[in-house]
Amino acid sequence: MKFKTTAALLFMTSSLFAQNKIDDATKRMNEIVQNGSLAQKNTLANELSLEAKTSKDANRLEVISNYLYQLGREESSDSLRSVIAKKYPKSLVARQEFVTNDFYKQKTAKDKENSYKKLLKKWPIPKTGEIKIAYDYLIANIANSYIEEGNKEKSLSYLNQLNERFWRAQGFIPVATTLLQQGDTLTAIPLIQTSIEDAEYFMNLPKDQQDNKAGFAAVGYPGYVSQLANIYSNQGKHKEVMTLLENAISKNPTFASRFSNTYFKALENAGRKLEALQQLEMIYKSGNFAFKTKMHELYTSLNGSDKGFEGYINRLDNEVIKYIQEHISQFAINQTMPNFELLNLKGEKVSLESLKGKTLVLDFWATWCGPCIRSFPAMKAAQEMYANDNNVKFLFINTWERDKNYKENVASFISKNNYPFEVVYDDQKDPNNGKILAEKLGITGIPAKFIVDKDGIIRYKLTGSSSEIDYIKLEMKELIESAKKPISQHSLAKK
Repeated sequence: MKFKTTAALLFMTSSLFAQNKIDDATKRMNEIVQNGSLAQKNTLANELSLEAKTSKDANRLEVISNYLYQLGREESSDSLRSVIAKKYPKSLVARQEFVTNDFYKQKTAKDKENSYKKLLKKWPIPKTGEIKIAYDYLIANIANSYIEEGNKEKSLSYLNQLNERFWRAQGFIPVATTLLQQGDTLTAIPLIQTSIEDAEYFMNLPKDQQDNKAGFAAVGYPGYVSQLANIYSNQGKHKEVMTLLENAISKNPTFASRFSNTYFKALENAGRKLEALQQLEMIYKSGNFAFKTKMHELYTSLNGSDKGFEGYINRLDNEVIKYIQEHISQFAINQTMPNFELLNLKGEKVSLESLKGKTLVLDFWATWCGPCIRSFPAMKAAQEMYANDNNVKFLFINTWERDKNYKENVASFISKNNYPFEVVYDDQKDPNNGKILAEKLGITGIPAKFIVDKDGIIRYKLTGSSSEIDYIKLEMKELIESAKKPISQHSLAKK
């Protein structure tokens, strides 16, 4: 599947930042891809394959290739893309093939630069159109390679070539981070400041002008601000830290909790101990208990002794549990779990039927999924809580892998990291509709977790994750213990 990484990025660009009309034929194909039977999917795939033999439209052929991939005809999709690239050497598919097979194969910054120059000669950057971001991916890659090799001048010159303001922080911040690691704070600061200014520009646009670009630009804003605040703090510029953070919080109060870690330090340095303790309370309530010692120190300083501290912490613990209980209630779905029979790393069959009578924690993940991997230490800790409970089973369901040798990669990843997980491969297609388990469950993003009770009813569905080990342990305990309790039958929604 050699083209997938680049193609996925370009597909993301068109879907996130462009508004496209969907005609009836496209609606039909989308419906079949999402909900069609295996027979319908095969029929559509055959129709598209026949069309591909006669079509002379490079854009249409690319669409056909994408649909064939979604319909499970990966080899046909790859083969068609190769044909398009050869037959239409100026097409976007040909460009994507070049990026994948030439640019991303280069090891040094200079070689990447030369490859990029070849690309520009054949596929110049268009003056208009969202496709310019595809070039920004490559420009940022070159800039990052140069800074890692210690060539600051070249790196900065490429950063100056980035086209899209809403995206350029994605190029600036990695370079700034490397500069900081190299001890060049002076050069790093302007890059971070510009990233903050860009995000604020899009965040401050009138609501009727805020589109997907504005949302994308704002995503990294808390991180940029925190990074700059940490630099100022290390430099002893506590006043600058306070100004930066309070300005950021005033611009977007919803980000306040994201700054708590940095903000409490600034408040403490400013002698505002009560406010510093309040920020630590926010961190504690989020499930991060790492600052308990500092909370004890501030509490004692404010009260003259630590009398009542344990009661104070107990009240916070109760608030955390109450919040989790209220939080997980929104994830309750009560649906029948689809039957499955999947193979584990040893090639043994693991089925829903074989797990009947147990409360299940199903964690859908992939080796390329950063949030999935970041949650694993916490999931390991949660699993260890139930190590002696034979009625609770954790199952880590590997899905959506991109490489043909995914089984070897997954097994190697689990072994290398010493994860004591029961892993199964989600690669068995339903004979009726051709869907893998993730599709049958309607998963659109991973990590995705399902808590299934002993009767095979999905009690909770969660997407996304956290790396906070203490919080995940508490959350999982509440989810599992809740799933052990009976529910009324009338609330079940049958799939």
